[in-house]
Amino acid sequence: MTRTLLSFLLLAAFLSCNDKSDSTDAMILEKGLDEPPEILKLFDPELGPFYHGVASGDPLSHSVIIWTRVSVGHNQDILVDWEMATDSEMTNIVSKGQVKTSGTKDYTVKVDVGDLEPGSDYFYRFIYDGKKSIIGHTRTSGSDSQGRINLAFASCSNYEWGYFNNYRLMSFDKSLDAVVHLGDYIYEYAPGEYGDTTLGRINYPPLEIKTLSDYRYRYSQYRTDADLMAAHQQHAFIAIWDDHESANNSYSEGAQNHNEGEGEWSQRMAWAKQAYYEWMPIRETEELYRRFEFGSLASLLMLDTRITGRTEQVEDMASANFRDPNRHIIGSQQFDWLCNGLSEDHTWKIIGNQVPFGPMINDLKKGIGRYMDGWDGYPVERKKLVDFIKEKKLDNIIFLTGDYHSSFAFETDMDGTEETGDNIAVEFVAQSINSANTNEYYEMDSVKYFESRYKDFNPHLKYVNLRDHGYIKLKITPESCQADFLYSETVKRPSVGQRIGKSFRINSGKAELSEI
Repeated sequence: MTRTLLSFLLLAAFLSCNDKSDSTDAMILEKGLDEPPEILKLFDPELGPFYHGVASGDPLSHSVIIWTRVSVGHNQDILVDWEMATDSEMTNIVSKGQVKTSGTKDYTVKVDVGDLEPGSDYFYRFIYDGKKSIIGHTRTSGSDSQGRINLAFASCSNYEWGYFNNYRLMSFDKSLDAVVHLGDYIYEYAPGEYGDTTLGRINYPPLEIKTLSDYRYRYSQYRTDADLMAAHQQHAFIAIWDDHESANNSYSEGAQNHNEGEGEWSQRMAWAKQAYYEWMPIRETEELYRRFEFGSLASLLMLDTRITGRTEQVEDMASANFRDPNRHIIGSQQFDWLCNGLSEDHTWKIIGNQVPFGPMINDLKKGIGRYMDGWDGYPVERKKLVDFIKEKKLDNIIFLTGDYHSSFAFETDMDGTEETGDNIAVEFVAQSINSANTNEYYEMDSVKYFESRYKDFNPHLKYVNLRDHGYIKLKITPESCQADFLYSETVKRPSVGQRIGKSFRINSGKAELSEI
C-alpha cells in the first residue's frame, strides 16, 4: 500500500469517526441522561451507555488498571460486568468480574485486573444492562527477557486550543508498550482565557473550574473527544498531573491562578484530586509519585514535582530565599524514594518529570533569566540530587519532561553556560499535544530567532523547536535509547499527517546525544 493511499484511508476513517449530525444530537437528548446539554451533544449514540469509551493504565508485569464510565439517568448504585481476554474477538476470556459504581464516583468504573502474564497483550470490555462497551487493548509490562521497550511520552493537551490529532496518531502505533503522560491533561480556564474559540471547541463548564462538579464536567468533555478516546482504547497510559489539573503554577499550599475569593485552596485541590483519580486509569494511592519496571531493562520513576512537596515559587534568582535549603520541588520523602529507585539495578533509569530539570537560560534578551517554575527555581534540592547521582556513579539516566510546550534535547550538566563534558543525564522536553507554542504568538521569523538564541545561551542544548505539536517516541534496548520527535501536520483541523522532526541516540554508559 502506498503512503498516499494509506494516508487517504486513515483520514477517511478519522473524519467518519468525528462526524455527528443534528439528528444524532436530538437522539441523545431524548435519553434522559443526567448530564448538561453541552456534554450530551458530544455523545456518540453508538457508544451508549459507555459514551466515554474505555481506558487502561498503570501496567505492571502481572496486573493493569482498566477503566470506563457508565452514563445513566438515575442516581443509584449500579453493577457493571467486565471481561479480559487474550484475543480481540473476546473468545478466550482469562478473567472477568463485576464491580459496583455510583454517583459518588461519578459513575466511573476502575478495576485492577491481576494474575496476568508479563509483556503480554490483552483485550477488555465492560457490560451494563445488556450493552457492551467498545473493546480496549492493553499490555502488561515486560519480564527480564524483554529486549525492547517503546514508549510515547506527551503533555499539555488543551481542548479549546485545537484538535487532538496527536492522540489519534498515537493510536495508530501498535508498537507502543505504553503512553507516558507528563501532565496538563486538562486545563482549568474559562472559555477564551487560554484557547482558540473560533474552532468551536468551547470549554465546559463556561467558567474557570473550581468545584468537584466543575472538574468532573471538564474531564467528561475531554474524554468524549474521539481522538483521545482512540489513544486510550489502544494503549495503557502512565499518567501524572502537572498544574492545570488544578490551577496554573500550583504548589502544595496554593497556586498562581487561585485567590482567596475562590475559596480554600486545600478544598479546591481535594476536589481536583478526586476528579483526577475518578477519571484517570491509575491506582489510587495516597501519593501520586510511583515506579514502574520493565524487567531489568528499565525503570520508570514518575515524579510529582507539582503538589506533594513543592514550596512556593520565587519571582527570580534575585529573590532573598532563592537558595533557601528549606525550599523544595519534590520534598524530602519523595527525594529519598527517588534516590532509592535510581539505585535499583536497571540498565536505564527513566524519570517522568513535569518541569525542566537541567539549567536553562530563557531570558533571550539578557541571557541570564531562568525558569522559576522548573528545577532552576529550586537549585539547592537539584544540586542535592546531582551530588547523589555523581557520588553513586549512576549512569543511563533519562529525564522525560513536559510543561514547556516546546521540543528540547539536553545533555544535562549542572553549569549550562558552557559545554563541560561532565554530563550526568540527558533530558528530552516534549512538545505539547496541542497547547499553544511560541509560533501561535509570534511571526515565524521571530520564532526562528528565539530558537537560535536558546542555543546561543544554552550550549548543552542540542535541539530546540518552538513551533510544532506532537509527542516523543522512546525506543529502548540494552545497548541504546532512541528518541524520535514526532510532529503532527496541524492542530487547527482534523489531520493524520505526521513527520519525524529529529531523532537522537544515547548509547549505554554515555550521557551524550548523537543525532541520527
